[in-house]
Amino acid sequence: MKRALLSIAAAASIGGCSANAPADAAKEGESPMATPAPAADTAPQPTRPGLSAKVSPLTGAVSGLRTRVTDMGTVIDLPADALFEYDKAVLTPAAEVELRKATEMIRRSPSGAIRVIGHTDSKGDEAYNQRLSEARANSVADWLREQVGVRQREFLVSGRGETAPVAPNENAAGGDDPAGRAKNRRVELVVPTAGNRSSAPAG
Repeated sequence: MKRALLSIAAAASIGGCSANAPADAAKEGESPMATPAPAADTAPQPTRPGLSAKVSPLTGAVSGLRTRVTDMGTVIDLPADALFEYDKAVLTPAAEVELRKATEMIRRSPSGAIRVIGHTDSKGDEAYNQRLSEARANSVADWLREQVGVRQREFLVSGRGETAPVAPNENAAGGDDPAGRAKNRRVELVVPTAGNRSSAPAG
């Protein structure tokens, strides 16, 4: 009798294990619920003042130009020595660097006429300098008229020869001032700003 009871108990124990096995196996096969990884922060990070090294095309362009603000608009001074060979009015290949900077500024400016004004130093004949300043202004205007985003603008072209210097052509002792003359040899672009339409000569 005792041996029979032990046999029944053993069978019951085996049956209980078999019944629980599938459930246990299922629990072991389940992957635990994965904790979702925090989403990547895609919000733009604020730029610290000292780290804004990347500049927009426009900012980069304007920063390379010599400009001044007048009642008629922003005047871009293009040194003639960077555009032309000595005593010539044909643009050099290197002139494109300066002209592309100016073109970008014109593209971003309000609508209105662009004034192109040629200037020379006082060396040589006054009438010749007048013609040279006009020819150089026309060369710059012709180049600008070919550029996308600029060609539809109105260009008012003129030359002022040696009559509007921005620096002395001679030093205090009455001698030649090469640095001053170089500043006077220039082509000015008068670009409209808000509130004006560049309808008269600058300065």
